[in-house]
Amino acid sequence: MIGRGFDSRRLQGTIPLPLMKTYIKLFAILSLLVTAPLFSVSVTFRCSDYDDFSRVVFEADSRFTFDTQLGESQVQLVVTQVVGFERGVVVIENSPLIDRALFEVSGGRTVLTVLCKKPIEVKKNFVLENPFRIVFDLKASGRAAAPRQERADAEGGEAAFQTTPVAATANSIPKPIETICLDPGHGGDDLGAVGRSKLQEKNITLNLSRKLKKMIESRLGLRVIMTRDGDTETLLDTRASVANNQQAQMFVSIHVNSSFRRSAYGSEIYFVSLQATDQEALELAAKENQNEGEQKSTPGDDDLKMILWNMAQTEYIRDSSRLAEYIQAELNELLNTRNRGVKQAPFRVLMRAAMPAVLIEVAFLSNSSEEKLLQSEAFLDRVATAIFNGISKFIYYYNQTLK
Repeated sequence: MIGRGFDSRRLQGTIPLPLMKTYIKLFAILSLLVTAPLFSVSVTFRCSDYDDFSRVVFEADSRFTFDTQLGESQVQLVVTQVVGFERGVVVIENSPLIDRALFEVSGGRTVLTVLCKKPIEVKKNFVLENPFRIVFDLKASGRAAAPRQERADAEGGEAAFQTTPVAATANSIPKPIETICLDPGHGGDDLGAVGRSKLQEKNITLNLSRKLKKMIESRLGLRVIMTRDGDTETLLDTRASVANNQQAQMFVSIHVNSSFRRSAYGSEIYFVSLQATDQEALELAAKENQNEGEQKSTPGDDDLKMILWNMAQTEYIRDSSRLAEYIQAELNELLNTRNRGVKQAPFRVLMRAAMPAVLIEVAFLSNSSEEKLLQSEAFLDRVATAIFNGISKFIYYYNQTLK
């Protein structure tokens, strides 16, 4: 007998033995699928308390896309897929600030909520790799807490806090530009382009970004964040995540160019598109994209299409184009280098930026004349001024459209 009420003798002469073996294999495969993990991503939660802040960490066994939503006394991650969590509620017993973490699934997405005992401010937050971690440093804001709504759990009668997601993220409602993210290309073991004099792209981009940061902060009074502020290697996807999670409204990635043709010179600026302006632009994007140590993709991947059209929407593409044009015009006027124009290419570092985003190739490190210029602090000061002027003009244009 195979199972209750099932007589294998009735199959004799009707189902050939090879087909029976196929059925048995299929049954074994289905059994494995039933016992396989239900989630492609699993997330755990932990927190630690320090003198003036509490750190909360969501750690996952692989990357996922998310939005951050902030409430008076809560932080939420809204994940665009269903993920596994260690348990529905994680209660924190002895923290002066953190109360609990909740896990809810609705409509094919996951909401991970950290509830606090008093109103909070985000001191800083960032994304780490290997393993993938989303980190928030939270501190008490000093505001009086509003009354919390509670609801009774239908089964166990345990009180649980209302966790309706915040109506909109900070980036979803247009407002005057307040935060800019600067992205110094390369860093750490990723040297970028290297000139004949051993001048390295990673050092140029960091130096230039620091100059530009000071200008923006001192002259415009805006908040500037950087994807790296030292000689550290930062993954391409993480760079855009820093901008998104810090709710930046502009993303500027700074690079210097290189070509096998020593005669190539001039500056050019890119905004993102799956279709490159020309073959040279496509090859440059492919070279920059290969600096990502893992999850390499080709420009035609469905995954990249989803990222481009779902997260960097059409209005960001138009604004990115205008930002690129303003900066390119200033570089042409101040630097008097060859105008290589505004171009489009599938740069991975720009793909995930949910804001106007451009990538600047300042000059060619492979060109001996421009390499000498890139060694000059005076030249880099002029480059920073040109980029600053372009950014300022875009900010004026953008803020005017909000009136």
